[in-house]
Amino acid sequence: MSLISENIVAKTNVTSDVLASDIVHVENSFHFEPDQEIILIDWGYDNINYSTTSHYDVYEYARIKEVVDTRTIQLYANTESNWLVSDQAFIQKTIGHSPLYDDRIYYGDREVIPSEDMAVTVEPVNKSNEWIYIQGGLSEEYRVSIAIYGKDIETEEGMEILNKYSDAIYDLMNSNLHIDINDYNTPLLANVAAGDITVVVEDNQDNRDNILPSSQIVDDEVYEVQDNQGVEIDLFCVDVTTPGDGNMYVTLNQNNPVLYGVQSLNRSYNLEEYAVLRRHGRYFYDSRVDNVDFGVVQKGSAMIRAAKLDWFGKEVVEHSFPQRSKGVDYFPEVEP
Repeated sequence: MSLISENIVAKTNVTSDVLASDIVHVENSFHFEPDQEIILIDWGYDNINYSTTSHYDVYEYARIKEVVDTRTIQLYANTESNWLVSDQAFIQKTIGHSPLYDDRIYYGDREVIPSEDMAVTVEPVNKSNEWIYIQGGLSEEYRVSIAIYGKDIETEEGMEILNKYSDAIYDLMNSNLHIDINDYNTPLLANVAAGDITVVVEDNQDNRDNILPSSQIVDDEVYEVQDNQGVEIDLFCVDVTTPGDGNMYVTLNQNNPVLYGVQSLNRSYNLEEYAVLRRHGRYFYDSRVDNVDFGVVQKGSAMIRAAKLDWFGKEVVEHSFPQRSKGVDYFPEVEP
């Protein structure tokens, strides 16, 4: 659900007024791409106190020509209206003039979809397992059904919009083959240059609990550094120091330095590009959407278009042997 919200809904605030311009300055353009459709919207959209203004119950459609950099997007044409920082204006991704909203992404399917807008439901289907190696490698497979509901069954356009949303979510789930499960992220506090081996994060209790030397963790190489421009994965944490200046200094290596020697980071990571240090949680070694069905379904008294995507993910859960029995086979006599 978070993955769909962050990438299909995808919102970011404007950081300077858009005054009938084709240039939009935003907080973070990471989830946007050329030729995508967006809407511009502000705080006055559903605020009854602004019901007499031009932006009440109104947003403006536009199309992205180029994502210039992390904070700049160029449109194909100038906006027809002014969108102001003081009105908390932001942009949001949309498809076919039919936006999907965060509160229309539901956990579990519904007998009735309480919306005339696009809606998505994410529902667990089943969980199965099999032993894949001895000792203790149990592969667990999770199945999830993702349903996409459109509102117009009478026109070809309604079908096209539904299909485009289906393609977008299909591409998203298949381009995130190893979805982050229980990962821990913390922002960097200083830029990192190529060749460095140390990154700086805040010294707080959460970081102290989660950022540990790899030798103290079951899976040795479990860290990565990422910003909007690139990523390096499977890093080994050599050392963590907390000198008391409010910072934690985390020494990283491409591999176990005892076995392979010191190998520094290959590229730079900058705070302006939202650089983070990440510790991996659970790892899905295989996942994808392996089937898509299209059709028309009845929800309550309405017939609406729908598509269903079948997604699965597999992870290995380690079990140690021999296992201790939790049964009780000794019952001392109890006096009457």
